[in-house]
Order: sequence, then structure tokens, then C-alpha cells
Amino acid sequence: MMRTLVFTPCTAKKRSQVLEPALAADLANPEGRQQVTARLADHSLPAAEMYTGRHHRLVMEGVQAVWQQWGRHTLDLAILSGGYGVLQSDEMIIPYDVTFDQFAGEALADWGAMLQVPAKAAALVREYDLVFLLLSGSYLAVLELPLDVPDSVQQIVLTGQDSMELVPAKPNVHPFVAAGSVAARRWHVKAPHVRGFLFGRLCAQVVQHGPGLLEWLHHHPEDTELLFYKGARWRPQMSLW
Repeated sequence: MMRTLVFTPCTAKKRSQVLEPALAADLANPEGRQQVTARLADHSLPAAEMYTGRHHRLVMEGVQAVWQQWGRHTLDLAILSGGYGVLQSDEMIIPYDVTFDQFAGEALADWGAMLQVPAKAAALVREYDLVFLLLSGSYLAVLELPLDVPDSVQQIVLTGQDSMELVPAKPNVHPFVAAGSVAARRWHVKAPHVRGFLFGRLCAQVVQHGPGLLEWLHHHPEDTELLFYKGARWRPQMSLW
């Protein structure tokens, strides 16, 4: 059975609100991380439930619709966290206030290396056939693409125009502009929400047509954008319109 993953960023807004969330200094070494985890243990939640930003809510609405219609095995969710690195959706985490955007240049690379982001992302992604990367800016940069995965793993990258340079030209990596002002004007959605909005439209197609659409995308990833249009219709005969 084909396996599909969506890899989405964390958001600043969190369900667990505390006066003193974990900061980068708390999470920079194992001892500090252990101490702050113990201090905030009563406020921990599964990663998929922790974030309440609009982008995350749009992604979760789409994912949960697919789960409800076709089962959780149809689509897996992972989160790229500024405080934790690569998270599975059910991993328990505490509230924190760290983002990759607060780092730049070597500092970003160092923080990503401390969290083992490139290695853990590659280890996760290589378990799948089709992967959606809803990442841009520092969250895309910290992955240090291309990931060390087989060429058979098709990666569809929904990112901003200014992040396209971070996407290597590889046959199994397919970038689409789905963030920023240009995408916002095109899709009539606020700039920070375009990726979640478009992924939600794709999920709606999966809900309607079934997991076979994901298998079709695995073979035709270059046509992903066609499914973003409101009037798009996919047929099981492997054609659109």
C-alpha cells in the first residue's frame, strides 16, 4: 500500500498557554530540556493538538477529513518544530516559544543540527512514497534539501516565491509557489494561509475520490497544481477535467 505524508511547520499560537514557556536556552541541551519538560509536564499535549495557528488549523481540517472518510492509514502528519525538530503527530510536547525564524545563517544550521533536523527528516521521509512539504523560509532552509531519500520518493513542495531557490532541481522534487504575496493575490487568501488553504483543497479531492488520487499524484506530481482549482475534477481513469 502506498504511504503518504504531509510535513507542516509549527505555529506560534499554542493551545497550552503558560506565562513562562520553554525558550531556546531551555531546550539547547539535554539537561535543560529535561528540566523544562518536567516543569511544564502538566501542560503537555500531542503535537497535532498543540498548535492553534490558522495554517495548522487549515491543514488539520483537511487531514481529519481524509482520516474520517478513508482512515488514518491514508495520510500521515509530521510537524517541523522550532523547539523540537521533527515531530510525529502524536508525540507529547510542552508549550515553547522558539521558531527557526529567530535564527539565521550558521546559527540556523547549528540549531537544526542540534535538533538533527536533516537526518531525522530524511529518515522519516524515506518511509513514504509521496510527501507534501508545506514549508518555506527558514523552515525549508533548515532541511538542507535535497533530503537523502530514494529517487522513488516524490516530494511536492508548497513554498513561497522567495524560497524557490532553496529547492534543488531534482526529478523527484516538485516545487509550487503557494505562499507569500504573489500566491495570496492569485488564490485570494491571506499570504500566511495559502499553503494550508491549497492543501485543504487537495484533501477535499481525496475525500471525494479516494486514495487513488494520491497514487495518481505519485505518478503525476507535476500536475499537482491542477487540483488546487475550485472547479478541478479528477477521474479514476487517471485524467483531470
